[in-house]
Amino acid sequence: MVGLLLTCTVTSLIRHVLIVPGHLRYTCDGIVRVEDLTQLALKLFEIEKKLLFDEKQEYSCAVVIVITPQGRYCEDVEFNDETEMDAAYGAIVERAKSKKATAIITISTVREKDVADESELESYWWGKLAAENQPRCLFLTISGPSLKSVSMSPPFSVENNQVVLGTQTEFEPTIVNMLPNWP
Repeated sequence: MVGLLLTCTVTSLIRHVLIVPGHLRYTCDGIVRVEDLTQLALKLFEIEKKLLFDEKQEYSCAVVIVITPQGRYCEDVEFNDETEMDAAYGAIVERAKSKKATAIITISTVREKDVADESELESYWWGKLAAENQPRCLFLTISGPSLKSVSMSPPFSVENNQVVLGTQTEFEPTIVNMLPNWP
């Protein structure tokens, strides 16, 4: 199961952020300021990195933070296969849309592989990257109807019971395929 470890930690940060006035500000038309959204995402990401160092090999996460004009809320995502993953993220997107969400932040433990061209994607199957022992990474995304989707994904490994975290890069443009029909 994915997403069991960080409910209380992320939820408490979300509650904390809700109480702190002015942390996440909105412009007149309800669009989230990108700088504030990025800061929130990076704070959440730091919590996940701490959990990674604490849990090591057992660590996994899939969490979604939805930003709406009324506030923000957190959802853990649990799934065992691709069908369950699509259904879980699809339901989150539908709830977010019904609440007129302005942004979604996701943090997930995934495996990644660079591809030369799109034809390589056609041969992908669920679990292929794990079977190939491709590197694991923490994958952070920020997306929304009026935002350009961005992500960062520092790789990590566990060697001799110690977490080795790769270089954290700046945010890069991305396509968030795991959120169907969003934005």
